[in-house]
Amino acid sequence: MPQHSPGMATPSDHSVIWASASASMPTTLDRPHDVPRPESVDEISRWAGSEDLRRTELVYAPVFWVFLPLAVIGFLIYQMITDPTGAGRSITANGASRDTWLAWVPRLAWIGVTVWLLIAVAVLLLRLSALRDLRVENAWVYGHGVAHSIHRACIDHDDGEARWATYIALDHRLDDGQAATIHAAFELWLFQAGLPPSGSKPISSETLFGPQAKGGYFILHLPVSTIAGDTTEHQWMLITQPQEYERDVIVTPVPVPKKLARIRRRLHRKTERRSTS
Repeated sequence: MPQHSPGMATPSDHSVIWASASASMPTTLDRPHDVPRPESVDEISRWAGSEDLRRTELVYAPVFWVFLPLAVIGFLIYQMITDPTGAGRSITANGASRDTWLAWVPRLAWIGVTVWLLIAVAVLLLRLSALRDLRVENAWVYGHGVAHSIHRACIDHDDGEARWATYIALDHRLDDGQAATIHAAFELWLFQAGLPPSGSKPISSETLFGPQAKGGYFILHLPVSTIAGDTTEHQWMLITQPQEYERDVIVTPVPVPKKLARIRRRLHRKTERRSTS
C-alpha cells in the first residue's frame, strides 16, 4: 500500500471527500456506550503504564543499577577489613604468582566503582525527573482527556515483516450520524491517498476536513500490545489536546474491562489503607 504525507492532498480534495462522505449517508457504526471515566490521576498513571514498561525503565531498572556498584563497594570494604593485602588469595599478575595485591589494584577498583556509582546515580536522577514530568502529564490527561471509541480502519499498515491494524478514534460525544460520517470520510481518504508514513502521529479529522469534521482521529500506531493482523481488544482511548509547549495529542489506552476493574480494586484498597493509617 502506498504511503503519503497528509499534506500531499489539497484542501479541495479533502472538502470533496467530506462532501462525498456526508452525501453517502453512511451506515451507523457499532459504538460502545460504557464510556470510561477516570477516577483519579493515579488511575491515569496506571492506564498509561498498563501497556508499556515505563515504571521499570524509569524506576526499577536504574535503582537496580545503583545497587550493583553499592554491592561492589560493600565487597571492597569487606575485603579491606578482612584481607587488605590479598594475602588470603592466590594472585597471579604479569605471569608471576604473588601473595599480595599489586599496589594499584585496590586504587583502580575504587576509582572504577566510584565512577560506576556516580553514573548510575546520575541516570537514576534523570529518570526520576522524567517520572515527575509524566506525573504532570497524567494530571493534564485526567483534567482534559476525552474518551474516544476506536474502530479498525479499512487498510492495515505493512512494516515489511507483518501487517498491523490501523484505527479510527471517535469522540464519544459525537452523535451517531456525525461519527459515521467522520469514519466514512477517513475511509475514503485512506482509499484515495493511502497510509501516512510510518511513525506518523494521530491525524485529526478537523485538520483534514475542516472544523465541521471535528471529533475524530486516524491512528496509525495504537499504543497497546497487539498481534500482527489482529484487532485489539481495547475499545477506548483517552485523547488529550496537548499543552501549549507540545504539538501532538496524547493518546492514553483505556484498559480492557477486566484489567480496568483490577486496577480500580487495587487503587481502592490503597486508598482505604491510607485512610485507616
